[in-house]
Amino acid sequence: MDDLFRIEEKRKSAVDIVVDRIKELLIEKKLKPGDMIPSEPVLATNLQVSRGSIREAMKILSAYGIVEVRRGAGTFISSSANQKNFDPLLFRILVSDPDYKSLIEIREMMERGIVDLIFRNADDEDLKRLDEAMNEFDTIESQDIVDRELGDSADIEYHRIMGEITHNKIVSNIYNFIIDMFSPTINSSYGYRTHKAMHQAIMEKNYDEALEMVREHTGVWSISHLKIEE
Repeated sequence: MDDLFRIEEKRKSAVDIVVDRIKELLIEKKLKPGDMIPSEPVLATNLQVSRGSIREAMKILSAYGIVEVRRGAGTFISSSANQKNFDPLLFRILVSDPDYKSLIEIREMMERGIVDLIFRNADDEDLKRLDEAMNEFDTIESQDIVDRELGDSADIEYHRIMGEITHNKIVSNIYNFIIDMFSPTINSSYGYRTHKAMHQAIMEKNYDEALEMVREHTGVWSISHLKIEE
């Protein structure tokens, strides 16, 4: 295992060398979730960098959720997907000031894929969870005076469950990232009707109708987004 980290020459900054080597080994599947990373002195020798650079690289990888430090045991590749992995991507997208059309397209593309995977992978128990979440949403929206914060939270929770019942951890994590990006613009007062129609189509296993409702639901979100911007 130690020899995996040996390189022939230095071409980048010391910290970049460490981070990139970890990334390469993960892509090549020579490092896997749960694997222990060699000690700081071993890495410093094999990668031809200082121990300070190793520590800085590990801080970066830990912040990204790629490695986890277990006190008294060592540093390991994280054993499961972590929402922190997507935080840097979220910040990069936000500071790039994405245009309105791009936001609509990414949301619709992602949710069509989520619905497709639900139809492929979700079982009866999953659909029951989704139905319970919709019932909670219904209860909130049926009040004479709707608590908009509760309504928005129920809307977001429904979408998170949609991601979970795809039974695809990668997709679920990416979808959570998308939800985080859009959560400030979610307004359940606009999306409730189409949300309910999409849910009904899913429960009735009407694939074409569910995808059509995704398109319509995204359109409703775009209208509410414009009102927020105003």
